[in-house]
Amino acid sequence: MTREVRNALLVFVGAVLVLIVADGTVLHYVRPGMAPLVAAAGVVVIALALLDVARDLRRRPEPADGHDDDHDHGSGRSAWPLLVPVLVVLLAAPPSLGSDAVDLAGSRTVAVGRAPEEPLPPREAPAVPVVDLVARAAATPDGGALAGRDVTVTGFVVPARDGRGTDLARLVISCCAADASPVRVHVDDPAGLVGAPGTGGDRWVSARVRLVPGTATRGTGFVPTVTVLDAAEVREPTPAYEY
Repeated sequence: MTREVRNALLVFVGAVLVLIVADGTVLHYVRPGMAPLVAAAGVVVIALALLDVARDLRRRPEPADGHDDDHDHGSGRSAWPLLVPVLVVLLAAPPSLGSDAVDLAGSRTVAVGRAPEEPLPPREAPAVPVVDLVARAAATPDGGALAGRDVTVTGFVVPARDGRGTDLARLVISCCAADASPVRVHVDDPAGLVGAPGTGGDRWVSARVRLVPGTATRGTGFVPTVTVLDAAEVREPTPAYEY
């Protein structure tokens, strides 16, 4: 690989990093706080490649015999594998993780973080992340701030952990999609407002629910049960993960 091709490849890689941040695709892979770092990495890669090009243009003499010995033929072959993930992201960007990742987790206990200390917003049926609902429900037997409150949760529909009924699930990431862990709530849905899991991809639902106190226990894998009061199918939110 010549120096020119190598630098062109680095510019291409850097440009793709900046592009996926600009169009939001980066949120399929990392949490929002890391997006500026990805963009900065792309800018640095482009800048280093352009600096190398400028340095070559300044110092390269015209060869007397018409042969340029500074092409470094055969060097830099290790840069070619950079094209593989870049082309995958550019040409066939993988979607956010969804129900397949929940299936891989199986019946493993869901991720339970520390319950938020702040009270719920005073408005009617405030939107609450699934991870927060699970943490609050697991923290106190009576549900704490959730007791008697209607809240709105959004998630994709999956079969219940025990195969009986339906859950709403989200994936929680700490850094990137590689460390995703599932959180879910079991829905008591006598009116069938949530419906069954989709067969052609994840089906996202926003539901107004009320916690059934005392259901987020070790015996249930810290999966609380919520009664569905209203529900509607929605598009996948951006970002699709919770944090």
